[in-house]
Amino acid sequence: MADHEKSAKKAEIRTIKIRKPTREDYRDVPNKYVPGRPLLSWDKLKKVLVGIKRLHDWYMRASSVGIDMINVCIPPLAFVSGRESAIVTFEDMWLMMNLQFNVQLITVFAL
Repeated sequence: MADHEKSAKKAEIRTIKIRKPTREDYRDVPNKYVPGRPLLSWDKLKKVLVGIKRLHDWYMRASSVGIDMINVCIPPLAFVSGRESAIVTFEDMWLMMNLQFNVQLITVFAL
């Protein structure tokens, strides 16, 4: 048996429980970013566009398994440079959704 076949048999299978957000999650939403807690209150979430609701739902599911940032690709023509990437933390997402921008966040948001 080849080495790669032996290592394939030894591979451990892990299952991850991705938790769907519940109405209970939206009680006492904090006024600042807290990992795993909603980025917006239920009342604010009802008023935003569908795309933001989908992003927020994805955030809630991703944070339930320990993800705390995303990597975004910056188009080559955005800054007249080669293809670049940037990291957006969930805290940055909280700041954007709660309209507490700084220059870096405005740049990412505009992309």
